[in-house]
This record gives sequence, structure tokens and C-alpha cells, in this order.
Amino acid sequence: MHKSTLQFLLVFFLGLIFGLLTKFSATLSLALALTLVSIFIYTMRDTSGLKHNQDKYFIVISALLYFVALAISLYLAIVLVLLAIYEISKGKNLKTLSLRLLPYIIITVASIFLFI
Repeated sequence: MHKSTLQFLLVFFLGLIFGLLTKFSATLSLALALTLVSIFIYTMRDTSGLKHNQDKYFIVISALLYFVALAISLYLAIVLVLLAIYEISKGKNLKTLSLRLLPYIIITVASIFLFI
């Protein structure tokens, strides 16, 4: 795993702990755990040595976990910003960034309309 990926996960994990300390509930804890797993799977796409189309499986699993987490708590829509920051830190251009985040953008917008 790359050093920047580990740093990103560490910062996000500390944010999750802060969120748990400020507002603790069992459902929010479940949503935060699902979000953490979703982000971890999302960052696994960038590892080397993946087989053909294996990164697509990672994105589908990650997007499903993200959708379930949003169904539990819409506060976690901020994860979209974290994923954008992660992609920008990897040096992706705007077109690549938008294509990689398109499923998450669609899920976030759909969740806002469905769950509000």
C-alpha cells in the first residue's frame, strides 16, 4: 500500500473516532464502520498487481457499502469530498477524477432525494 493511502486512511480513521466521541449511537457507529470499509476498498483499486477487471469489482462493492451507509446516515455524504481529495492528491486530472467518482456522485444525489 502506498504511503499516501495509509496517511489518508489514518486521517479518516481519526475523524471517525472524533465523530464517535461527539455523537455516539449504534446506527451511526454502523454507518461509520461501513464507510470506513467502503473507503478502504476504494483505495484498494489503486494497488498494483490487480487482475483484469478486478478493480471494477472493488468499485461495485465499495459503492454498495457507501449506499448502505448513506441509507443509515446522510451525514456521511461528506465522504464524497474526502474521495475527491484523495483522487486529487494522487494527481488525477479532472476528467479521470469525475469518471472515477461518478458512481459516488450518483449515489449521493439519489440518496439525498430518496432519504430526505
